[in-house]
Amino acid sequence: MRYADTVVLKYTDKTTKHYDPDLGRMVGGKEITKTTACNVTGASLELQAKLGDLLNANSIVVRFRSPIKDGVDTVEYNGSKYKPVTVKSYLTGLNVIYANKVVK
Repeated sequence: MRYADTVVLKYTDKTTKHYDPDLGRMVGGKEITKTTACNVTGASLELQAKLGDLLNANSIVVRFRSPIKDGVDTVEYNGSKYKPVTVKSYLTGLNVIYANKVVK
């Protein structure tokens, strides 16, 4: 399997934004982005049947070799935003995000 695609993973810092007098600035609540190599495919009909109502016709499956943190807020691929439905990690080091396209 080739990991020739790239996606942007966006995390949001869960701490509330507040002023830190020691640092002299506002801290917390910022968005963290990470661009990583991956393999992206559409969700097959068989996978959609297994996961039931979680996936729809615009879903993608994103496979990584590198470890990823839980708590990914959005995935950007080819200019479109996707919302993660489930994140799975396997013992072989493969990590998978199943995501639905965000409709505005």
